[in-house]
Amino acid sequence: MSTGTKTEPRTDEDRRARILDATWQLIAERGFHAVRISDIAKVCGTSTGTVHYYFPGKNDVLAEALKYCVDRAFARQSTQLRAVHNAHERLLKLIDMQLPRVGQVRDEWAIWLQYWAEATIRPEFRPAHNEYYARWQETVRRIVQRGQRQGVFRADADPHVVALRLTALTDGAAIQVLTGVPGMTIGTMRELLVDFVHQELVADAH
Repeated sequence: MSTGTKTEPRTDEDRRARILDATWQLIAERGFHAVRISDIAKVCGTSTGTVHYYFPGKNDVLAEALKYCVDRAFARQSTQLRAVHNAHERLLKLIDMQLPRVGQVRDEWAIWLQYWAEATIRPEFRPAHNEYYARWQETVRRIVQRGQRQGVFRADADPHVVALRLTALTDGAAIQVLTGVPGMTIGTMRELLVDFVHQELVADAH
């Protein structure tokens, strides 16, 4: 696995970020419970004591790494979306960025799957999880409202309902892709989501 630049971190913030970056990638590759502090230290080229200095226990670093990954993905996607003016194109761009292609996005989906699993059995994970989910749905709601102002989406569509259904559809399709359900490919997932947008928002918009 690659953790980016190998230059020595200069500040506590840099060292902490390197640990989190290495950890989330290890979680994506091996699974939440398979990652050991010694694995993280080895990837970072440091000692287990250094990892414990920033994160007292294993669960601390693993939980923070999940949040770190989600925050970075959201920031990256937000930057790319802001560059697209037309709301219809922006929503299609969002769909494209959610497709679990091999590479960083697929690794981020692996993180999400494990976040869901942990939140199911560990209540302490739920507040952060629910905050992220609300942010994900809010992103869709705002794009829908933008499209209605621009006249490219149907005025009678309910942005809250569309956001709820589109995010659920996206997550369900992605799970099927990641788990190898026959017939659910990345291409099929994209077609499913684009068709939803057309049927719910674009058809008879004008």
